[in-house]
This record gives sequence, C-alpha cells and structure tokens, in this order.
Amino acid sequence: MYFMKQDFLHIFLLTSFFFFKDHSLNAQNLFHQDIFYGGVTAAGFSTGQGFGDGALNLYIEPGSTIRRAYLFSYRIGFPPSVPITVNNHPYLFDTLNCVMSVHHTNPYAIPIKLYYFDITEDLVLSPTTSFNIIIPNQFGLPINWGWWTAFLYVEYDNPTLSKIATSVWINNQDYIGYENYSMSGMNPINTSNPVGLSLMLDRGCNNTTEGKIVNVNGNTLGTIGVVDAVNPLHSCAGTKGHFYYQNDFLFGLDDDSSDVTMSGADALADISSIISNGSTEYTLNLTHTNPNPAPNQPQFNLLFFNAYTTPCDTFSTSIIADTVICKGDSIELFASGGTNYYWQEPTSLNNPNIANPVASPDSSILYLVRIENVLGCSRTEKVFVKVNNNPKITDISIVASVCGNDDGQITIVGSGVNPLQYSIGSGFQNMNHFSNLSSGNYTIVLKDNNGCTSDTNLFVPETIQVNASFSANPQSGPKPLLVDITNLSSGANHYSWYMDSNYFSNYFNESQFFTNSGAYSVVLIAYNNNPQCADTFSLQITVFDSLMIHIPNVITPNDDGINDVFSITINGAKEIKCAIVNRWGNIVYEYDAQIPVNLVTLDLWDGKLKDEKVVSDGVYFYVIELKDMNNDKHKLNGFFHVFKY
Repeated sequence: MYFMKQDFLHIFLLTSFFFFKDHSLNAQNLFHQDIFYGGVTAAGFSTGQGFGDGALNLYIEPGSTIRRAYLFSYRIGFPPSVPITVNNHPYLFDTLNCVMSVHHTNPYAIPIKLYYFDITEDLVLSPTTSFNIIIPNQFGLPINWGWWTAFLYVEYDNPTLSKIATSVWINNQDYIGYENYSMSGMNPINTSNPVGLSLMLDRGCNNTTEGKIVNVNGNTLGTIGVVDAVNPLHSCAGTKGHFYYQNDFLFGLDDDSSDVTMSGADALADISSIISNGSTEYTLNLTHTNPNPAPNQPQFNLLFFNAYTTPCDTFSTSIIADTVICKGDSIELFASGGTNYYWQEPTSLNNPNIANPVASPDSSILYLVRIENVLGCSRTEKVFVKVNNNPKITDISIVASVCGNDDGQITIVGSGVNPLQYSIGSGFQNMNHFSNLSSGNYTIVLKDNNGCTSDTNLFVPETIQVNASFSANPQSGPKPLLVDITNLSSGANHYSWYMDSNYFSNYFNESQFFTNSGAYSVVLIAYNNNPQCADTFSLQITVFDSLMIHIPNVITPNDDGINDVFSITINGAKEIKCAIVNRWGNIVYEYDAQIPVNLVTLDLWDGKLKDEKVVSDGVYFYVIELKDMNNDKHKLNGFFHVFKY
C-alpha cells in the first residue's frame, strides 16, 4: 500500500480535467505561462509498452529556489490507478487531476488521458536534479492499457540569472496522424536569443514507420521517433525533448541538441530563426509518417514546452484560492494584476474576459486565466473549483395524518457524504424520521457532511376517521312526543347538535320533547379536535297529531241538504278503508283511499245503491280501517240508522 503526505494529498485533490479536444487550427490549450528571473528544465521517461525503472537528470543552477514543478503522466484505456514512483515517492493519479482526454484512430488506444501533479512543495523539501522513476508492472490488461510515463517540468528562481519567459501547452486534439496546433497568446518573443521548443511524445519506435514529421510555421524541422538514450531498455518509448534554459541560452540534455532541427531521438529545437521578432504565436504541425501504425505503437503528442526571452518585465498577479462548491451552485472567481483577462473553460463562465467571472461548473474543474497587462505581457494563474456532488434522496415513506391528531410521519432515506442531516423546515436533525405532523406541504432538505443539499417537496395527506351517527327512539309519533337520541359516532370527541339548522347542544347523547306536529331535521356534526375533521349525520323526526275520528249514528238521505251523507271527520290518519253492509251482511258501499294527515271531513256514502236508489230505512253497519303516521292500523266497527223522512 502506498501513502501520500497529508499536504500533498490536498494538492492531489485540488486538480481536475479542464481541456477540450479540437481538430482545427485553433488556439492550443495553455497550461502555464510566466515571466521571472531564473531558468527552466524538463525531461521525460517512458517504459513504452512495458514496465521498469529509469533515471532522469535535470539541471538547476546552484543557489536557485524551486519556483514551480510539475509531474505529468498519461494512461491509455481504463486501467486502475497505480503509483508512478519518483525518488521513492509514489504518486497516484486520479480523475480529479486529469488535464486532457482525447481519442485515437487506433481502437486499441482510447481514451488517452493526461494527468499532472504540482510537486513544487516536494522539491522544495527535497531539492535534487536526479530522479529515479519506477513504472509498475500492470498485469492482465488489454493491449495498450496502462500508465507509462513520467514527465518532469521545473522552473527555478535565481536573481543572478537573466529574465526568462515560459509556456507549457497541452495537446487538445484527437490523434488522426495529422495534428495542427496554434500556440497563441504568448509573451512577445525576442528572437535575438534562442527560442526553445521541447516536444514530449510517446509510443514511437523509429523514424520511418512510427515517426513524427515536425513542422513549425511552415518549416520542416525533421522527423523524430527514435527511443531516447535514457530509455535504452524500453522499446517504442517515444521521443522527449530534454533541456534547460537560462541566461538567454538553450541547452540540450541527454541526446537532445539546441539547434533548429529535430531528428531521431532529438525532440528539442531552437526555433528563433523561423519566428518573427516580437511575435506572440507560432504554428506547429505533427504528421505521422505512417497513418496506420501497429496496434501497440499508436504515437501520442502529449506536451509542448517553450522557453524564450521577452522584452516584457516581470509583474505580479493573483487569483482566488482554491475553493469548494456544491453541484448546482455558482461562485465568483477573482483574478488581479492585469488589464485583460482570458479565462479558459468559457462555457461554464458568464464572461471569460473579465477579472471576476461567475463560474457554474457541473464538475470539479481547474480554471486557468491568462492575465495580460497594459503592455501586452501575460502570465497565468490557476484556481481549482472542487464540485461536490449533492446528496441524493433515494426514498421517502409517508404515513398520513389522522385529521385532528397531527400524527403524520415522514421517513427519508438518503445517500451522500456521511453524516447526513435532515430537515422539513424547522432546522436540521440527525434522525431521518419526523413524526407528529399535520397534513400539509413540506419541503424535505437533505444535507451531507460537505454542506451540500438536495430537496424535494411532498404532501402529507390526511384521513378523516370520524363516523357520525345516532339513533332516535321513536323516530316518529303523535304529539306530544319524547324522542331519545343515542349517539353512535366513532373517532370523534366533539359533538354539535342542530334542530332545523339551529344549534341546541354539545352533549354526547340528547333527548327532545315535541309538542307540535311536523317534520323535524336533527343533525349531528361530530369531529376530532378540529372542526375541519368533521362528519355529519342527520335523521328526520316526524310528529303528528293524535288519531281522532267522528262517525255519525244517523243519516237522512232525503235531499233536504241536512244530514244527507254518511260523513266522517278524521285527524292523524293517512289511509282509510271503509265498508258499509246491511243487516243481511251485504256490502252496499266500499271506500279505500290515501288521505291528508291533517283534519279532514270525508263524505263517504249518500245512502244510495249502485242503481241510484235510496236504500230502505234501517240499521247499517260499518267497518273502518285507518293507518296512522306510524303505519299502525286502527279498526273501528259500529252501526248507524238510515231514515228517509
């Protein structure tokens, strides 16, 4: 197991992918640019297609201090992270410090990702110019997959040395065998002194079938591809330009020379003779000598270093410290020291040409800004914005509130950086369960240990479990009528009684005494704590007058208008059946009808038979059946006299 120092682990985390690929002749991605008094040195090591160890030697002028130091490495495919060991220090590269991601026409060589570490502090603590490098064995991976290189780039301060300008460029293009690059935005170049161009390539085997033709500003410098002298044990390890630059001179290291040509293992050139004095840009073209390389020899252009002199003076710039935000948030970036600002990653900035753009990145990102002063001189600053993912609400369970009880419940299941905290609008708590909730809308907020949040809106429903009911005994009857009302409700603890919409009681049971006939509506509203949690039930109480009947005992059907008809007066009945028979038992008249329940007089029989003849004088008998409002039947039997005088 490999361990990193805590301070360096922090540096490791504060790095990210921030470049895009482009096949056209557009500005190349600038990784670093500076003006200072001192020097710069760089070299690279590769195991080509295998593993092993090797050594690099840089040059740092004695008495200098480390200004900036970078370690670069790249991977092919999707191998697991393995340590690239430099001077017994293992460096594990991860997705957070990726600075390039491109593809290749070779299907066995995708994707290609370049990574970096800022190792400045490590070199400050342990100054050296000798570097032992170990690339570990990576068993069982598909062809080409793995980690293969260690590139070192070091700037050093020294007030006794001349002023120097530096630029570091990262490949930003898919590999098609013919890549055009435009290095623009450089400091004005003084071509009276050497202008160093160092190429860092990998997976080249020779100058013919696996080489690269190098062209700068339309001038062919030569063909490179032979393995460097520092990699004699590793085939197809590619070509790297080893150098140092100080006091206005370019020096080659190992097998690299500082002339205007590149050839074989020499990937270093002085391009001052093919650049206009004062220029701030140049073009670079790398053409593959074989457009169809072998599957394990795909050739990669990875890094390009420039060292030169400039009429620009040194100047100071600054930038906001590395920071952390949550996904979906924005942050204002602050840079200072110049008059013009050119930020990379413009798609996530509201304005890439101001000192303080607002950044809204979707993922962790390293922002680089080229800061230009009034004289047109520039240097770069970097700020890493780490974007923490928001926690996720993965499940929510809701228990409805019983109306009036406020006993609803919400349980949240979330994922994120623990410990998680939960809120429904009244502060955060560690428990993911909320109880004693009333029905309503709630905003659920989940917060992780990074302070990032996710939220969602939900509704706690409500169930009304009140069932209002009562019985009335009796429910109808003649006046005066006493009715006992028995409450049969469930789930309630408050009761309101109404008679024909008029409130009359809040007791559990009731009784009512009715002295007047009529139909009365009795309503019960029962609820649980809150009137809104109510149920309603009603019954109709019918009170009618007592049953009364008046039956005559004599009729005189002589058409004198006095007592001519057998008439009865009834109160409190709703149906009547009547049969009149003579003394021999023969029915002489029948009547069956629904009648008004109130007082009514019925002229039943005029003393005539069906042939309209008046019956003989004598005694006649009646049988009367009545049905009252309770549907009770009453039967009356009697007789009356018929006289015709």
